[in-house]
Amino acid sequence: MANRQVEQTEQAEQIEQAAQTEQTTYIERSEQMEQTEQTEQTTYIEWSVQLEQTSYIELQTDKAMYKPGEEVRISVQIHPRPARRWSYSWVVMDLEEAVLNGSGELLPDGEADQQHVIKLGPLGGSGAYGFFLTAGGEQGASLQGEIAFDVAAHWREAPRYGFLTDFAPGDADDSDITFMKRHHINVVQFYDWMYRHDQLVPEAEDEFIEPLGRQISLQVVRRKIAGLRQAGMESAAYAAVYASLADYAAAHPEQLLYNNGGQPYKLGDYYYIMDISPDSAWTAHIIAEFGKVMAFGFDALHLDQYGFPKKAVRKGGRGDEVVHLKDVYPSFINQTRDALPEAGLIFNNVSAYPIHTTAGADQDAMYIEVWDPVASLADIKHNIDRARELSGKQVILAAYLPCFQNESGTPLREAEYGATVAMAAIFASGGYHLLLGEHGSVLADSYYPNYGATSAEFQQTLTRYYDFIVMYRNLLFDLKLEDISMTFAGGINTEVVFASEGVAFAPDLTPDSVWNIVKEKPGYTVIHLINLCGLDNVTWHAGKQQPPKPVEQIVIKVEMLENVEGVYWATPDGGSMKAQPLSYDWELKDEHQGYYLTFTLPRLAYWSMVYVKTGAGSAAVNAAGV
Repeated sequence: MANRQVEQTEQAEQIEQAAQTEQTTYIERSEQMEQTEQTEQTTYIEWSVQLEQTSYIELQTDKAMYKPGEEVRISVQIHPRPARRWSYSWVVMDLEEAVLNGSGELLPDGEADQQHVIKLGPLGGSGAYGFFLTAGGEQGASLQGEIAFDVAAHWREAPRYGFLTDFAPGDADDSDITFMKRHHINVVQFYDWMYRHDQLVPEAEDEFIEPLGRQISLQVVRRKIAGLRQAGMESAAYAAVYASLADYAAAHPEQLLYNNGGQPYKLGDYYYIMDISPDSAWTAHIIAEFGKVMAFGFDALHLDQYGFPKKAVRKGGRGDEVVHLKDVYPSFINQTRDALPEAGLIFNNVSAYPIHTTAGADQDAMYIEVWDPVASLADIKHNIDRARELSGKQVILAAYLPCFQNESGTPLREAEYGATVAMAAIFASGGYHLLLGEHGSVLADSYYPNYGATSAEFQQTLTRYYDFIVMYRNLLFDLKLEDISMTFAGGINTEVVFASEGVAFAPDLTPDSVWNIVKEKPGYTVIHLINLCGLDNVTWHAGKQQPPKPVEQIVIKVEMLENVEGVYWATPDGGSMKAQPLSYDWELKDEHQGYYLTFTLPRLAYWSMVYVKTGAGSAAVNAAGV
């Protein structure tokens, strides 16, 4: 619930209003959308459907992420269930390389349970894979299905963050868990689940009204934690690091932070801001509360702040002192780690502040809540780049999409165009996005219960994008990747060049162009192309009036000195995510600078990725064969 200080009063009013109307159902939210944008209400089965097909394959892993040594189980269903036996074959791909394959039969309706399970067995250490299945039936009928899965010792290697916020008594709906498992979410924030900010777990009550008026059942919270854990996901409890209610603040004025007028800092009329200095009594108190949270059953803590104050006055035995929050946040994180060494820790750097001090703290990922003036897609990439460079950790963005709120007036279709562009930019830049949660919805506001509904068609887009970022994890998020976009492409740089008739290319996000991001690591050069052609804006959180204009036949030339083993391309924008080989040749650059490796990308919708696989350290001597 972090916010910029200038918005605190307005946001508090919005929170109060939202809390009063939280009983609005998912269907009611959808009915408020423009009639032209309405689609069928989505359940798990509905968002699985291939909209234009009468038959389709549904694949589902039994876990969102696997630990090394765990058996991988993938269920297979054909809808509708066939009347005769179907044979199938499958292959597991590590990038372009097949690492496992097999075949089998799907029994007809009435002869077996509805789900057929393929067991792959343990796959060893950390890795990311695509699973591709082809099934054949009578009269030459054929269907294809695909899904991704990955293996990691801890979610910090690939923190695909989701959210839950509805914990009302009697909630027995697990479709949210099923949805997040299908999208490989491996750590889930429980937002505003707690009793109060200064006493996170109640002493006896199992059901209560939380400070903003919503009903909470701890029985439901426990059930959600258990369901996530069974599905390979961990649970993170929301906890503000420095918020108390009025009665606690009145009893402990020495623990408060004060402004330069001598008054306590507050978030609206709700929460008092407490002193988290290392020797503050509040620090000891709230870390003890964190211990109770972990004993309750959570796996991790989401440590929140509100973006203000950045400096404040504390009152102590030595008189008034100025506290620099940039200095006490890292010590607070480290104190929490010392007290709870097994807990996962995520700290909120509001507006990327203060990542220059928190980057070295003992936490599991760098988390940034993005606000204006970080407004353009290029700004968001800069946030990701800087956080990765400073911390050497994976980066998660809380990049809320207000265009999905009903009151924004943005047609749902336009919001979904904008979200697709934002996902492409964040993922291609090497960041993860806190986006998916309740009811197959997206995060649209810093007050999570104001989440936004999505169409069945867009949920298919989400499925393709999240499969894509899992399968190509090592080309998207590897911390060894070096961004060479601004030094190898564009301007005076000629190491990587692009051409397509009537289309501009730029590494620095020029409107109405193709934005190219180029990275390299040992063995790979990775080229991302993000299509901005024809868009009415390049603001990351805004809807788009239309999708990008498709671009075809993009000629790419790369000054490649390593020995080339292959060139491949892949996209999450429809069709298969499987890497496709590209034919390539060598073209003289000039007599002094050798040869270009040249190849052609056949098409670009929103986002396509090309990678050149090389013999790391092996020189391409006489590359052109002359």
